[in-house]
Amino acid sequence: MSAAKIAAGVAAWSHFLPKDLIEQRNPPDRWGEAITDPRQTVLVAEANGVVAGFSHLRQSGDEDARPETGELDSFYVHSDWWGKGVGRELLAAATSRLAAMGFAEATLWTAELNDRPRRIYEKAGWTLDGARRERALEDHGYVELRYRLALQ
Repeated sequence: MSAAKIAAGVAAWSHFLPKDLIEQRNPPDRWGEAITDPRQTVLVAEANGVVAGFSHLRQSGDEDARPETGELDSFYVHSDWWGKGVGRELLAAATSRLAAMGFAEATLWTAELNDRPRRIYEKAGWTLDGARRERALEDHGYVELRYRLALQ
């Protein structure tokens, strides 16, 4: 999963974050926890025997979230697989799985400057809900926007 995250991150974020910083980031602890926590789901897209992408699904961790709000916490597709339908299929599977987990709606956060994924989310029906937050990776600040999707 790390290779997919790094390749996707370098391709999508290097216009606002330093490439070496993206390459050096370790996966967050919550990803390992998600694999063993029955309340969370990790979906993996495999192609030609390698991880082409993955998503991490859970209950929303936002302070303003209702109990019926799920979250697409992480969504990465290796840049080698961009434009080949892997992302669309993985996003559709993630959305279906969030509904199967019993959530009525879902949210996701993405960097404001993360143009390509934002277009994919919008094409799939996700809409901005007006929430924004300031984030930083070491000394490099950026803004994240929240998207929302009705599931049921």
